[in-house]
Amino acid sequence: MTDQPDQPTGQPPTPPSDPDRRRFFRAFAGDVFASVGSVLGAAQALQQQSAEAARELLSAADPPAAHAPGAVAIARPAEIDASTAGFRAPFRWDADGDVCWVVDQRRLPDVLAEIEVRGAADGVNAINDGAVPGSAVQAQVAVAALAIVASRARASRPFARRATIRGAANAFRLTRPGSAAMAAAVDRIVARLELFPNDAPGDDVAAAIRAEAEAIVFEATADHGRLVEHGLTALPGTAEATLRVLTFGTTGPMGSGQCGTALGVIQAAHHAGRLIHALVAETRPRFDGARIAAWELGQAGVEYSIVTDAAAPGRIAAGEVDAVLVAADRITANGDVLAPAGTYPLALAAAAAGVPFLVISATNVIDLTTATGADASIEEGRPGSVLRAAGTRIAPDGSRVRNPVQDVTPAALVTALVTEEGVLRPPFTEAITAAYATASARRAASPGFAALVANPADSEAAG
Repeated sequence: MTDQPDQPTGQPPTPPSDPDRRRFFRAFAGDVFASVGSVLGAAQALQQQSAEAARELLSAADPPAAHAPGAVAIARPAEIDASTAGFRAPFRWDADGDVCWVVDQRRLPDVLAEIEVRGAADGVNAINDGAVPGSAVQAQVAVAALAIVASRARASRPFARRATIRGAANAFRLTRPGSAAMAAAVDRIVARLELFPNDAPGDDVAAAIRAEAEAIVFEATADHGRLVEHGLTALPGTAEATLRVLTFGTTGPMGSGQCGTALGVIQAAHHAGRLIHALVAETRPRFDGARIAAWELGQAGVEYSIVTDAAAPGRIAAGEVDAVLVAADRITANGDVLAPAGTYPLALAAAAAGVPFLVISATNVIDLTTATGADASIEEGRPGSVLRAAGTRIAPDGSRVRNPVQDVTPAALVTALVTEEGVLRPPFTEAITAAYATASARRAASPGFAALVANPADSEAAG
């Protein structure tokens, strides 16, 4: 990354001046956040617009070539300057061929480029290597990869095909064991697979798994749009006063799929005309906040400043923050929140200062089988991201590393859980159960989800 000059104290960076650079995001925001009740139709339009924008702004100079017999070719983009890119969806999935292109987020904010996912190994590597951060989008890329696996295994013997798909699903579970969204998504794929007898035609299995994967992606877009609308109602202050929010992690479209969760609320408030300034915690060790969230806010025209993780709680205590907005990897039955490491100290500081602490995530991160955060397992990340930054070694050789990638925020520190089913406030247990039940009823039309609810042991056995 190229170092940028320091901004004068108290002065947010100036957003890009070229209006064409943000034309797509403005259209996106206008469609998705225009009015209550419009979001489901807008989410479907967003999918089409996102694909069109990807073709327009990331088209290859040379004609694309098909990579497999019968596959519909999809253009691999040339690398472009990320500062001129405008709104970007984090992945685009060829509707007919066996490839999913994902933005390589390791190269942001300098370069916008895509890498190909043609199976489980590609998807797992992209997640492990940091090319696809954010548990919500990771789950969507995982199901796209599983659909590709099923397609490629069409001609395999039935038992081999089933073992291949189940093994690929388990690989994704293992790469993000702390992500409830990942578990819920791959469990649905496995449950859909289990509806077929062993001798089912491979084409039928592949088509069904693709349909389930597409349903998961569309649901995520619609759910995030709905929760953003609810999130707007949970923001403190008045429309006339500047709202100062602190955000942590990558929770915009890049980390969520299309719409964004916590960052989506910030962007929606901005495009609704509210005066807003975002304080972006850098989010170590991979600096996802400084690299990705700040890039998304700048492209959307939202005023922001970056703050080090260590300094962020102090800024809350100093009265510089009106609300803290984060997302969750997992919400337990009592309302405890597992989120990227560094969330807990922000919640402590917010509680001490009387600042609202809002957790903005869809109900697919709710885990009713885990009673409290004390019962949940914390992921341990690879040491490399702690030992090196931007390719430079920052620790002595031989250093031992602890890299827990999550921490637990007790429900007592959470002001509200913002979901697609509404704003949930303490006491959380009954509200969480009710919201999850309502969301489950909406998803029951999906054969995979219905099968998972009917036979939860199927997915557990796969692990």
